[in-house]
Order: sequence, then C-alpha cells, then structure tokens
Amino acid sequence: MATTTKTLFLTGGSGYIGSALIPLALSRNYTIRALSRTPQSDAKLLSLGATPVRGDLTSLSTLRTESASATAVIHLATAFVFGQTPSYASIKDIDTAALDAIVSGLSSTPNPDGTPKPLVTTSGTLLVRPNADGSETDEFSPLDTHPLVSRNEITAHGLALGEKSNGRVRVMDIRLAPFVYGRGGSGIRLFMQMAKHAGKIVTVGGGVNHTTTVHVDDAAELYLLALEKGVQGGVYNAGDKTGVTVGEILGAVAEIMHVPVEDLGVEEAKEKLGDVVAGFLAAENRASGGRARKELGWVCRGEGVLEEIKGERGSYREVVGEL
Repeated sequence: MATTTKTLFLTGGSGYIGSALIPLALSRNYTIRALSRTPQSDAKLLSLGATPVRGDLTSLSTLRTESASATAVIHLATAFVFGQTPSYASIKDIDTAALDAIVSGLSSTPNPDGTPKPLVTTSGTLLVRPNADGSETDEFSPLDTHPLVSRNEITAHGLALGEKSNGRVRVMDIRLAPFVYGRGGSGIRLFMQMAKHAGKIVTVGGGVNHTTTVHVDDAAELYLLALEKGVQGGVYNAGDKTGVTVGEILGAVAEIMHVPVEDLGVEEAKEKLGDVVAGFLAAENRASGGRARKELGWVCRGEGVLEEIKGERGSYREVVGEL
C-alpha cells in the first residue's frame, strides 16, 4: 500500500525551534519545504533535510503558492526581533499580510476528502495576565492589557480566519514559554553572550518572579501534535515547568560564566536595557501546559532548565567554551 505524501511548509525553519522541528517531522514522513532568506539559511535547511524556498514574510506570492501546495503549514516566523524591533505595532502589518497569504493559499486547494488543512501559528504565554494569587494561568485566562509583544491581535486574526474558511483550514496557536531552552541556543545563549560582553548578569527586582520554561525538543513535539490532533481555534501553552524564577535561571548562567549578578530596579532596568528586555526579565509568568497534555497527549522529556544550564551534561556548558 502506497504511503500518502505529506508536505509541510514551514516558516522560521532555520531558526531555533524550526531546527528541532524539521528532523522530528521528517521522522513522521513529512516532506518539508521551508522559507529561507539567505544562502546561509539555505545551507542549514538542506543539512537538516528540508528544501529551502527563497523569500521572507513580505514574499506574499511565495507564501500563497507554497501554502497551496502543502498538506499543512507551521508558521514560526515573525518580523519582530527581540531587543531590536522598537514595538510590535511597527511590524504588525507585515505579520498580518503574511498570515493572510498563508491562509489564502491553504484555502485555495482543499483536501479531496473534505478535511481542513492544518495551520499552526505562534505566540507566547506572556500575552496572559498573571494571576494575583500566584497560581498557574491557562489558555482561558484573561489577556494582559499591556503585553510586552502584542501578538494577541495577530493570533486572534489567524484563529478567526480558520473559522471563516468554510471548513477548509484548521488553525491552532502555540503559546511559547518565555524560556525555551536546550541545544545550547535561544535566549539563554543570548544572556550568556551579554554576560561575556558586560562581565555581569542583570536581574530585575531581585529576580524573584516565576517564569515558564520548556525544552526546545518538547516545544517542537507540541507543534506536530497540534498539527495532527488540535481542534480549530485551539490554543495550547507550550509550558512545562512553572516553579523556577528568572533569578534562578540567570544565577545559573552567572555561575557557569563566572560573572557576578547585578540587580536593578524596574525603572533603572528600563533606562539601561529598554522596555522590552526589562519587562521580559521582570515578568511573572506561570502558564500551565495541562491542556496540551490532556487533549493532545503531550509529554515533556527534556532536562530541566537549571540542569541544562549548569549540569555536567548540560548543553550550555559547551557554549561557555565557544564564547
């Protein structure tokens, strides 16, 4: 019996999560085509087993064409660059147009059996207001009225497009934890680079605020589970642990980098680091991944974040020697 060809179109494929997701998707018999902006990204995607497609989020015709040809789409990319883009509002139109193009492409070529084509989008658990009593939030908790990155409007737009597609597209959203870690990459590597440059690690308000963490391999697994099992309009927190504090994470970074920790007040941190970085470091975020576990069968298998940073086999031990 012939195996059904499954083509996955991926944005952000050469990035941190995409690099973990591609091998996983290949192991599940997907053929992968991935948006690529540069020759360097082309080479990386090819090494991972994906076919690069030249373009970026402004290449709307390419996004439509690739989505139309795909069985499914996972949309990881955004025009927002943490610590560089002044505000999400400044690139909102780019992200909106890209999402419109993807859904338009998927809708234009419905499945022969009438089932909707899946699209998984990306946002973050920091969109949600923390509970005053310090308990965990979930996907139905109230949104923060002043989030660091106001991607909630784009997320809502994408989910609404699925509702309006007459059953042709099934849209789900993954809310990533503030600290996605593992494989020696992501924000923790960035903080290590900052520590190397500045000779110190900065915390805000004592670093006592809790945050949500998830290993990159577990996050990649959740994207595929949502693609395969998620319901239209489903929002799923990619949150594993919620009991660790930002101070504990950055303290672990300081330990392996052999630098001191300097604590700043919120206003001083905003002046020195900018509103987005200061707000990120000060944010209280405890987002439960219970819905994904219950509805999608998500199981987290990655090492804890502190073990990954300073454990003998932790991936960030190697990064110290690279910096």
